[in-house]
Amino acid sequence: MSRSNLTFKSTVNAALASLAKLPRGETLGAEAVLAERWQASRTTVRNVLAYLNEIGLIEWNGREKTLLRAVTEADYFPPDEITNPADQAEEAFLEWILRSDLPPGSTLNESALARQLGLSIGRIRELMIRFQPLGLIEKHPNKYWVLRGFTRDFATEMFDLREMIEKAAIRALVEAAPDSETMRQMVEMERLHIALLAREDDALGQFPALDSRFHKILCSAAQNRFFDEFAQQISIIVHYHFQWNKRDEVARNRAAIYEHLAVIQACLSGRKADAIQALEAHLKTARRTMMASVNWD
Repeated sequence: MSRSNLTFKSTVNAALASLAKLPRGETLGAEAVLAERWQASRTTVRNVLAYLNEIGLIEWNGREKTLLRAVTEADYFPPDEITNPADQAEEAFLEWILRSDLPPGSTLNESALARQLGLSIGRIRELMIRFQPLGLIEKHPNKYWVLRGFTRDFATEMFDLREMIEKAAIRALVEAAPDSETMRQMVEMERLHIALLAREDDALGQFPALDSRFHKILCSAAQNRFFDEFAQQISIIVHYHFQWNKRDEVARNRAAIYEHLAVIQACLSGRKADAIQALEAHLKTARRTMMASVNWD
């Protein structure tokens, strides 16, 4: 299997997250057991084991598989290598929106944006259209787009919808099986949040993209296609405006990471009521923070 394969790389990361909990010298189970634990085919598991043996993490001799050392951050494939091309294009677009500091009323030229992001004009147009219904972007007759601001009423209505979606989603998430794909993703979210907390303040500008991934995974637990679509767009609008006002940005992001971890760790440990309560607290903080940080003028 090609080492560029997304399934291979995401399974490597899932395997590493699982092995990180084991002591050095621990033996791994049979391939069938690992396939179930890592939610992968046996072929993928064998490719992953060969890779882990190659990097010196395990020793693999026939049926014997032994953990040789502790898992390190450098062993993991970075997030941008386990994202499919369509999602990478969307993330590039959203990253630009989040970091551009454009004020409301700014024009967005399809051709210029396509050149800047290295995407096709067609893909840029698709992304623009995706974000048009909620009112973040408006199309003008002479073929250019405008980034619109929003009112207090718009923000209030948007958060009402966000809370409705995510409160339903968290109740589905806490009922997910420990070995489900959603819980595997939560294990990876825990690792990424802890790793970001350990970095310097100037690295916290990466938080909005991580926040978007966290809320996307959360909403996917509800298995509702409409939740997925609107939740993603709402998350981006929220953090676009958080980024617009840079005041207390580092403190806000650190506080949000801790709130995310409270939700994640309660889910992973099976504390259902705590997970629901932690999410509700996070949503209240997010609403209060945005209403206080946006320049409504």
